[in-house]
Amino acid sequence: MSGLRTAAATAGAVAVVLALGIGAPATSSASPIGSEQQLVDPNGSVVAYSVTDLQPTNSTMLNVPGTTGVPLAGRLWYATTTVAAVRGSVVPAMRSFNARTADGQSYRVLDQALAPDLDVSPMSEGQRTTGHIYFDVTGPAPTLVAYNDGAQDRMVWTSQ
Repeated sequence: MSGLRTAAATAGAVAVVLALGIGAPATSSASPIGSEQQLVDPNGSVVAYSVTDLQPTNSTMLNVPGTTGVPLAGRLWYATTTVAAVRGSVVPAMRSFNARTADGQSYRVLDQALAPDLDVSPMSEGQRTTGHIYFDVTGPAPTLVAYNDGAQDRMVWTSQ
C-alpha cells in the first residue's frame, strides 16, 4: 500500500509541477527586433511590447529627458519600445527589460532613465505609447533585449 501512496504522491507532484510551469524552459523563443510580442496577465488583460533600434550612443553620461549628467560605468545604449494595451487595462512594466550579449551577460534597464519619454501610467484598452529604454553597457555589445518577470524570460527580441 505504501508503494501505491508513493506513486500517487509522485504523480500528483508531477501534475503540480507541470501545471505551475516549474521546470519549464527559462527562456522564451526569440523574435526578431522590431516584432510585437504579447503577454496575458492572470486577470486576462493583454499587453503588447515591441522593441526596435537597439544601438549605442556616443555618450558615457546619462543625458535623457528628466535626467542629465549622470556618469555611467560603460557606454549608454538604448532601444525604442512601444507598449500597447490590447485587452483590458495594463501598466507598462519597463523595469523588466534587460539588454543581453550573445554569451548571456545582462545589462539591466537604467532606473534613473526609466523610459522618461514613455508614458508608464495605467493604459486603457486601445492605448499605445512609444519611447526609449536605456542600458549602461560595461562589456561586450548586447545582441538582444529580454523581458524578464524575475523568474524567467517571457519575451526576447534578437538582432541576430
